[in-house]
Amino acid sequence: MADWIHKNEFRFQGSLTTEEIGGLATYLEQNEREHPLVFEGRHKIRNAMTKRIEYVREKAEPVCNTMVVQGAPGAGKTSLLKQIELDIDGSDNEDVVVVRCEGGRLSDPAIVLQGFLSHKWTNFEQLFRSYTKKKYGEIDFQLMKLGGGLDTHLPSLADRARNYPESIWHVISGCLHPGEKPIFVLLVDEAQRIKPNNENENTLVTNMHGAVDIAGLKIIPMFAGLSDTGKQLEHLGITRRATMDFMLSLFAPEEGRQVCVSTIQKLGLEKLFTQNQIDHIAHQLDRASDGWPRHLHHYLQTLVREVANSHLTGDSQLNLNQVLDEGHDIRIGYYQMRLQVTGQAEFDEELDQIAKDHQAPGETITYKELSGYFSKKDVDSNKSVKEIIDTYVHNGILDELLDRSYMFPIPSLQTFLANHRDVDRTKELLRGRVSQETGAERDRLRPPQADT
Repeated sequence: MADWIHKNEFRFQGSLTTEEIGGLATYLEQNEREHPLVFEGRHKIRNAMTKRIEYVREKAEPVCNTMVVQGAPGAGKTSLLKQIELDIDGSDNEDVVVVRCEGGRLSDPAIVLQGFLSHKWTNFEQLFRSYTKKKYGEIDFQLMKLGGGLDTHLPSLADRARNYPESIWHVISGCLHPGEKPIFVLLVDEAQRIKPNNENENTLVTNMHGAVDIAGLKIIPMFAGLSDTGKQLEHLGITRRATMDFMLSLFAPEEGRQVCVSTIQKLGLEKLFTQNQIDHIAHQLDRASDGWPRHLHHYLQTLVREVANSHLTGDSQLNLNQVLDEGHDIRIGYYQMRLQVTGQAEFDEELDQIAKDHQAPGETITYKELSGYFSKKDVDSNKSVKEIIDTYVHNGILDELLDRSYMFPIPSLQTFLANHRDVDRTKELLRGRVSQETGAERDRLRPPQADT
């Protein structure tokens, strides 16, 4: 059997040009949340959006059909929204307008109105006639798209939107060119962060969702967020009975491997390795990432960084074990960041113990069991047990299931916690698991003599 399989070291079969190395540098600067180089799968959700657009187009009356996508951090929600936008732009849907917004900004009706007005069917002269005392003129379309346009150019309209959010649908409808009836697809990322602008509701969201008074418009909102997004939306009056819900699962193994292979090909790295070697590398990166798109991107970037550095220093081979170790470091650093964001360091000991006590694959934890851990905590805190648990759910550390049970959504995060956040021990366990899961793959490979 070839030596590289045992050592996990790959001697380059060719070399990269200066231009190709520059392309690697560009890839290393990209953020997969907004610009995934390769997108794979999620066909069920993407097809559902296509069918929803067709359904809404056929309806004569105003309609607002809501879609909700939930998933743990790193499951690829942002990349999915970006891909849906690309799907729409690349199709024949010339009557569809895509509006993107983050959940935290959806609480400002003026920002939402800004997005809905930034399209080719808006009659900007009509806007000026209606909402400014100055002589109307043509507003700078690019300024409107970049944001801040309403506050700068039409402050009276921005004030109206904030004071009477239910009226913005009439503004949008009243400023369409005659005969035009576009379909608005509203893509809301980080939807779990939508805040009510009254005591118990967000007037803008509830009116839109219920199609109570949307002035003849056709709107398809897609809310993407963590596992408590559905509960957050219910608080705003959006019931699950009136939504199409999706849970964003991990990549299937064949999808993760294909992302790796396609990325290697798109970056021109395939001339450095044989096809057997590419398959072997892709298999290990996919297993190391557990199928999480965010982490797969980080492992791929680490691979690309090592390849680029090897070429710049004149090294003729790649050590994949080093790539995996660096990827593990990035991954654990991400977990540390997410834990810090919760602002609940005083409960670290309890959270770690929960992770250690419930390590069986797919094991769930009841609310009563969680309460037993946190209620024992002897600290000066004004937080209730429910608030503690909700904070972990809201930040993607725990998943809340429909039966009010909980689980850790990311197995390697649970491994990190169960081992008292010992970085070296966690990396050792990750290494061992990848090695074990790729053992059968190594035995299967019988590369030709040229690969040795």
